[in-house]
Amino acid sequence: MEISGEVKIKNVDKAKEFLSSYQNLISCIPGVTEIKGKEFTARAKIGFLTVETKAQVKSFEFRDNESVSVIEVKGVGVTSTITSRVKIDNDKLIYKIEYDVQVTIKGLEKLVEKQAHKIAEDIITCTKQRIDE
Repeated sequence: MEISGEVKIKNVDKAKEFLSSYQNLISCIPGVTEIKGKEFTARAKIGFLTVETKAQVKSFEFRDNESVSVIEVKGVGVTSTITSRVKIDNDKLIYKIEYDVQVTIKGLEKLVEKQAHKIAEDIITCTKQRIDE
């Protein structure tokens, strides 16, 4: 699945500073309960279930005003790889977030995809807010 789009920002220099750190990315992920370097724990609500996941930033790079990260997430019955690209283009962020979700619990596929989409939108919203503060 993929989510892409763009949002206007107020401060390009602040955007560069914010996007140059994977810690800032992690701080915008909803439900994060613990961070240890590039590894973190988060809780996500999937329908009526609350799932605790373990995740790791597998790669992160900021170059030419573009942040590229790959995060692997593992939880009970759910495994996901999320690749995000966020590029600063004048007064806007152009983003593309791709996520591959594997669900082993039958019947939860659509709920997990819906929640993954919501989390991606929440991360972009948080990023914009933190840059525009």
